[in-house]
Amino acid sequence: MPFRTRRSKVLSTTRDRHLAEWLLFMLVAVLSLRAAWITGGGNTCNFFSGAYDGLGYYQWLPAVFVTHDFNLMPWTHWIAQDKGISLFTCGVAVLQLPFFLLAQGLTGVFGYPATGYNPANMVCMMAATAVYAGAGSVLAFKLARRYSNTPAALLAAVAIYSASNLFYYVVNEPLMSHVYSFFLISLFCWCGLRIIDGPRRVHVFLFLVSGALLLLVRQLNVLVFLFPLWMAWSSPSGVRAAWKNLLQQRAAMVAGITIGLIPWVLQSIYWHHITGDWYANGYTIKGEQFEWDKMVPGMVLFSPRNGWFVYSPIFLVVVGCLLMRSWRNTRPARPVLAILLLLLLLYSAWWCWWLGGAYGYRGFIDIYGLLAIPLAWIFRSVLRGSWSLRVFATLMVCALVHLNFGMIDQRNFDVYNVLGEWPPLLEIIGKIASGQ
Repeated sequence: MPFRTRRSKVLSTTRDRHLAEWLLFMLVAVLSLRAAWITGGGNTCNFFSGAYDGLGYYQWLPAVFVTHDFNLMPWTHWIAQDKGISLFTCGVAVLQLPFFLLAQGLTGVFGYPATGYNPANMVCMMAATAVYAGAGSVLAFKLARRYSNTPAALLAAVAIYSASNLFYYVVNEPLMSHVYSFFLISLFCWCGLRIIDGPRRVHVFLFLVSGALLLLVRQLNVLVFLFPLWMAWSSPSGVRAAWKNLLQQRAAMVAGITIGLIPWVLQSIYWHHITGDWYANGYTIKGEQFEWDKMVPGMVLFSPRNGWFVYSPIFLVVVGCLLMRSWRNTRPARPVLAILLLLLLLYSAWWCWWLGGAYGYRGFIDIYGLLAIPLAWIFRSVLRGSWSLRVFATLMVCALVHLNFGMIDQRNFDVYNVLGEWPPLLEIIGKIASGQ
């Protein structure tokens, strides 16, 4: 009887955990798809042509399956009279592929023109981003729960989704890479932790594939490799034991490396076809670069021109908590803080430090899965506190969600991305606060 009782409790706990994960996934995915459809579902042309950089990530799929032309893709930098190079790699398109194939099937069913840019493609791309947002939120929840508890981790995942610029890129610009990087980095870090524990084959396979893809999507994501390395190095068993755990699953390791390299090989073939070199950086060819003598980290954080803390103020308390926990050497605060600081410095040195026509500082969205960990620590402390603290925290979170939705609804390109002045931005915030 005691054994059966313990087994029943374990199964019950497992079911409860999976239930929370599925509920979170459905909440984020369904709300995202519905909001995306309400926002942009009535204009297929604008969904693609108005996506700008987002079109650059998606254009690989129509080029492969429809036009078979890589010289004349719609969003490229021209380097010759009949040839242009895409600044964006095929990494996001790999994740979008299953949904694109579904759209191609629906294209025939509903009789749309097989251009790769019809309403079926639009809806399926909205669904793709919604699914990866839901999966990324679940992984963020799992990362946060590992270092806190279920209620706090769940609140952290929901708060990041609703009170930050992640929501904007799920709903308003779903073709951009940030939601996909958010998913890949969260998956990579989660599987890295499981490898340190002693992995199953699936963790090794997904760790290697996600690592290859997140690096292909954006080379700056290499900084995230610091997380599993730091965590392995600071674990009781050390890096050598984590490496042994990896080697124990050799079949999964070989499969992961092979599958992960395929998109890189295809990308290299494209680069060679366009430029004659096996590796090419479109940004460098276009003349966009880092300006190391003009770093402006303060502007990245506090400028009215897409400043991170200005448009997603919830991360003010998150970074404060991260600093405090790093001082106390609470795992894994230090590697998360190190990655955040390195990203901040690198982005602040980019020639276009505000990252163009963005909403908030979009460069940090990719690591929001890691930032769910310190946010969960905050919620855990709140849940353990007095009723007055809980009420205050609830009101603050609701206010931040309201502010975020209001800023998105009243988005003004000139105010948010061009002027960089406080008075017009404060005027918009005042309208939101007054309910206008």
